[in-house]
Amino acid sequence: MTSARIIDFRHAPPNRWTSICRPDDPYKSIVREDGALLYGFFASTYQSWQFRRVIEFSMQGAPETPRVTQYTESARVAVVVTTLEYRHATLELRAFGHQHGDGLRTDVVLWRLQAHDDVDEILTGLHIDAFELNRRFVGRSDAPARTIFAADAVTLPPPEAWASAMKQMVEDESQPGPGEPAFVVSPQRLFQSHTRGFLPGSGLCTELAILRGGQAIHGAVMLPLNHADTAALDEAWAQQALHDERAFWNALPVALLPMVVPDESVMDMLIASSRNILQAREIEHGLPVFKVGPTVYRNLFVVDGHFMLETAQYLGYPHEARAAIRTLLRRVRANGAIAEMEFHTKETGISIATLIRQAELLGDDDLLRELWPTIRNGVAYIERLRVEARALPSDHPCYPLLPPAYGDGGVGGNRGEYTTAVWLLFGLKAAAQAAKRLGFADDEARFRADYDALLHDFREHAARNMRTLPDGHPYLPMWFPSSVAHHWIPDFRGEVPEWDRLRPESATWALCQAIWPGEVFAPDEPIVENLNYLHDLLDDEQGIPSSTGWLPYRSLWTYHASFAAHVWLYSGRPDKAVDYLYAFANHAAPTRVWREEQSIDSTGNGQIFGDMPHNWASVEFIRLVRHLLVFERGETLELLPGMPAAWFAPGAHTAVERTPTRFGPVSIDVRCDAGDQVEIAVAFAPEWARHPEGCVLLLPEDAWDVTVNGRAASPDAGRRLSLPFAPAVRVQARLKRTGG
Repeated sequence: MTSARIIDFRHAPPNRWTSICRPDDPYKSIVREDGALLYGFFASTYQSWQFRRVIEFSMQGAPETPRVTQYTESARVAVVVTTLEYRHATLELRAFGHQHGDGLRTDVVLWRLQAHDDVDEILTGLHIDAFELNRRFVGRSDAPARTIFAADAVTLPPPEAWASAMKQMVEDESQPGPGEPAFVVSPQRLFQSHTRGFLPGSGLCTELAILRGGQAIHGAVMLPLNHADTAALDEAWAQQALHDERAFWNALPVALLPMVVPDESVMDMLIASSRNILQAREIEHGLPVFKVGPTVYRNLFVVDGHFMLETAQYLGYPHEARAAIRTLLRRVRANGAIAEMEFHTKETGISIATLIRQAELLGDDDLLRELWPTIRNGVAYIERLRVEARALPSDHPCYPLLPPAYGDGGVGGNRGEYTTAVWLLFGLKAAAQAAKRLGFADDEARFRADYDALLHDFREHAARNMRTLPDGHPYLPMWFPSSVAHHWIPDFRGEVPEWDRLRPESATWALCQAIWPGEVFAPDEPIVENLNYLHDLLDDEQGIPSSTGWLPYRSLWTYHASFAAHVWLYSGRPDKAVDYLYAFANHAAPTRVWREEQSIDSTGNGQIFGDMPHNWASVEFIRLVRHLLVFERGETLELLPGMPAAWFAPGAHTAVERTPTRFGPVSIDVRCDAGDQVEIAVAFAPEWARHPEGCVLLLPEDAWDVTVNGRAASPDAGRRLSLPFAPAVRVQARLKRTGG
């Protein structure tokens, strides 16, 4: 599969949520794909969601469904613009969150309704439908109102439907409202209307206007979220609020250690992804917490957190990442486990790897020594899991590997599965390597023995459970064939429905991560080659592997694209990694946010799963671009291992500024002139305590006349050029341009 390397959001999910809050804002306001505002998310079950309050906007009187487009004002500015194009007029909604005064928080929708040029006239206005269980949205009376209140439906007096229609009314704003203010409008007032479709809710409409060809009306809807200070809220105030929010976002350095790439569409995705991560962050107990999302996953989960904290370091937020270590340590249990969910036994291995990775990116071995008792206790917990597995009957499916556990990422329930084993291998290997570096010889020997024994048992156990694809190619299922093939219920009774059936690709997420960055398996091992083969079979329809997650039937886990791309990069196939990067981006909405999982477009099934904006997706996009440019492979540092050839075009500029690695901060700056010259400036940190065993730069295939610090140099057959680990390295080369 080779996808067109163009980002056009061709596979955007049909159901879209976009955040409009600032960083660390507890009010995670969401804009739906049609411009509606969503508040108060809650889930009845893992697949049944609601919002407690929904505010919808439309054109009054329009009989048809509009054509909708949506985008943010820029990748940097979290102002969502939704355009609803009707037959006779177009409604534009500009939604954003605004912080003002002393901690006040108000959402704003600036709207403009314009008749099309060919329209003789139309009687219309802005229509609002407001929904909340057991609430009605009303003014102080039946009079057209500036302020709309959310009132208890039970306590409101019965309406006088006909009486109110036969008298002229003026709102008395000196009277108290029947509930808390829900929203304020300006300059028009709102009168009661029916809801679209006559649904049980509150319909409201601005005072009507006759619009002739090209004419427009406009106004503002302001929604106070934590205050009732509405006297000053009018359209002029809303316009100033828009100015202030634009200024805030344009001044905010979403990435303190930026990456620069010559493809503007990828650059915009990097900026938006960085902003998405900051928008989901919150302050808890005085510490910043990088949360996965604003609704379904409004938390910092352990596996997501490993990669989120790594990316926080890449973006230049080491203090926040260091603080997040303390958040992770709150999950330490008396038995040594480090887990958010006790049944999720792999989390201890993930947590060990996270603590070690954070310390090495910070270059802080003292921190690692401080954390060492926690790591040692975590390993002891893993050892006890192994003892439990060896105590099982010899014919038990889990003997002698690990007790039954929760697989996650597509394999639910407590059962025999391999995702726990591969992540515990990752954690044990990281612990053994860290013990060696710190000089803890006894721990190194113990952890290495634990790792070797688990790896040995894993290989023997996996060999018994290998299966073959319809074409005869082998693969390792991540769930033991001894359990029922239902993706959620391991003891399901009856025939498993096709849409709930586990597949060869189910839950391969953990295997991807054990391969890289865990490096539990070498690139040429069969388990890696088999996984690549499987991914290659699954990526034809929409450019990324399908059916790998919680929706096993004709669906996609969008950011599994990054997990798989890293395996391709580790395996020496950067072309596949780059293809996946662009295809991954094309599964985002035009507002540059991702849903976790969605149906394949052609099915029309409309399945969705997981949060949106899902910021593990944002994290994975940033990680993948960074690792195409700077990649850590064991004790070797690779530069530009996956840089697309198009990024070496004449005039192109690519750069990574002081990106943290286990070998210290690394900067690389690639500049191509208008002709055939390319100059690459690299800066290492030799003062860093840990040095790589080798630094290699991968040059383009058409590079020649290469020099390193002014001396002629020759790359090897794999285009790998060895570099000195020095404060400044300058590489120059010429590129054979087409037709040159």
